[in-house]
Amino acid sequence: MNFSISEDWNNALILRYSPDKIIKIGKITLIKNNNLYICQNFFDFDINDFEFKKIMELINDNCQIRFSYLNDSMIKKINDLDNDKICKIDYIDSWDAPILLLEDLPYNYFLKSKHSQIKRNYSYYKKNNHKYIFHNSCDEDILNLWNFVLKIDYNSWKKDENSDMKSLDREDLQYLSYMLKNPEKISLVVVCDLEERPLSYSLMFKGDNDYWYAVKWGASNEGRKLYVGFFALFNHIEYLWELSGNLNLDFWGRRNSTYDKLKNKALKRNHIILCKGEKNNENN
Repeated sequence: MNFSISEDWNNALILRYSPDKIIKIGKITLIKNNNLYICQNFFDFDINDFEFKKIMELINDNCQIRFSYLNDSMIKKINDLDNDKICKIDYIDSWDAPILLLEDLPYNYFLKSKHSQIKRNYSYYKKNNHKYIFHNSCDEDILNLWNFVLKIDYNSWKKDENSDMKSLDREDLQYLSYMLKNPEKISLVVVCDLEERPLSYSLMFKGDNDYWYAVKWGASNEGRKLYVGFFALFNHIEYLWELSGNLNLDFWGRRNSTYDKLKNKALKRNHIILCKGEKNNENN
């Protein structure tokens, strides 16, 4: 099971949205925005006949359902449930999501990369990481580290473009709630300078079979100038690899040049809208 289908993740939506906007159908959670319902569950998850029937009732009522970050395997499940082909799938976007399957030492993998940027930045990190303090949620207070993260987020380009976590319907509250309730399923690294000024961070959540999702990665404006965003990411990958001697990491997002250069595998992922099909319209 991935984190987005867990009760802890979905119950925390009440911290971001009013109760009348949160619609729960079995294990599936939707956020109502007029006639558009936005699913809060990602990747691949089980959907049963009852849940699909309720979703179809919304569609028959001229509503649309938006799903984000769906694997192709999840879209196949939807198609298989729609035996009468009464709904239509509109693809908003499709892309190859970067995956890193790492069995070799991270040191060897990064320095053998065909991308000069990765080799150069990793070498720079190894030579200069002693100039910074690396905090890890494995042995430090999560709330204190999250305080660092929000300062980084606030002092970054994301704040200027209203894409920081607080501007995005307070998604920081949902992340924090999930982390506090599931410390064994999360990993957070924060990088500070020697005066404890926070510069960058990397947040990852663990799914089944030690499969990790790169949930958030960021740096302050100062951290970007110093390339310390790469320090957080490289250090985090090294740490997670050392836990078991291998790493399965899903970078989750799309069209990030660094993630694309780090990957050695890809997974087709999609944003879609589920709406009435032509056959359904004819019957109405």
